[in-house]
Parts: sequence; structure tokens; C-alpha cells
Amino acid sequence: MNSSATSTGERDRLLDHEYDGIREYDNPLPGWWVYLFYATIVFSLGYFAYYELGPGPSILARYEEEVRLAAAREGARPAPADAVSEEALRALAQDRTAMAGAQQVFTARCAACHGPAGQGLIGPNLADDYWIHGTGRLTDILKVVSDGVPDKGMVPWKGVLKPGDLHAVAAYVGTLRGTTPPNPKPPQGTKVSEAPPLLARSPGR
Repeated sequence: MNSSATSTGERDRLLDHEYDGIREYDNPLPGWWVYLFYATIVFSLGYFAYYELGPGPSILARYEEEVRLAAAREGARPAPADAVSEEALRALAQDRTAMAGAQQVFTARCAACHGPAGQGLIGPNLADDYWIHGTGRLTDILKVVSDGVPDKGMVPWKGVLKPGDLHAVAAYVGTLRGTTPPNPKPPQGTKVSEAPPLLARSPGR
């Protein structure tokens, strides 16, 4: 930089050092940036004093609180299909109002494969004592309805139906056992030795 070509004001801003003929202006940082930098220092001191020296919660306390909240959220979720007891499904099958609603869901979702009376069309007969999956328990039905049988073309309904509807449909299918639907499909699977559960029949049966 040619010093003779600079003005007096520019010479006042030039620093004394020089590198390879290059000289540097003394340009101060913007005021807002300096104030922001000082503010971060003040904040960090306050943060340290509150959390390390004062009443602020420790990292362990915050972690334990987050775990507690996560456990509370998990507890509020509906129980998974495999956590529903046989007794709860039997009690649900005795609820005629619930079974009337489940019959509507069955007709809309299941009748195309199993027939409107569970006699079996593409899918197996649901009214006889022969089972392909399970041993005659309502929880076995719930597992099949919930998880599906992909290799047989039955989709899992747990991603479509609400948990309450899944439970009700499983209980409703249990009420079909021992009935005599028209044109039943021939037995498939293994005959179960467990006695038919004493369930309330759906309306109209």
C-alpha cells in the first residue's frame, strides 16, 4: 500500500505492523456485536452460578424427570394386543352393545373373506372347532386379527383399527364359534380340545 496516497484519516487507522508490504486497518468490531459478546459472558456466569452453585436442577435430576415423564406417557397408551387377558375378552364378549358395534366392523372389514356369518369364503370357517392358528383362546384370535397372516393374504389390522375395535372384533369372532352358518367352508387346521367359551351371541343370533 502506498502511504503517500493515503489520507490523514486513513493513516490514523493504519496499524504499525506490515506483512509483505501489506498494512492493516484498525477496524473495531460493531458495537452490537461487542455488546452481544459481553451478554453471552454474563449469561454463562449466571448459568454456571444457578446450575452448579445455586438451586438449579442437576443433570441427573433432569434426566430422572424426563424418564418419569416418558414412563407416564407410555402408561397412558392403550395396552398392546398381547397384554389383554383372556378374561377381559370374555367379559367384552358378554357386552351386547360392544358386540353390536363389533359386528358392524366385522361385516365391513372381514366378511369379504370370512363371510357375513363367519362361514368362510377365501378365509377359513370361523364357526367350527378347527383352528389353523392358536388353540381356541380369544387371545389367539386377537393376535391373528392384530398381526394378520401375511403369507395367507390376511393383513394386520392393528395399524387400521383402534385397540378397542381390535379387542371387540376378536371377542365377536369368538361368539361365532359353535354357530351353524349357511354353506360352511370345510374344516381347516386342527380340531381344538378346549371347550367352546361361553360367550353371548351377537344380536339376531
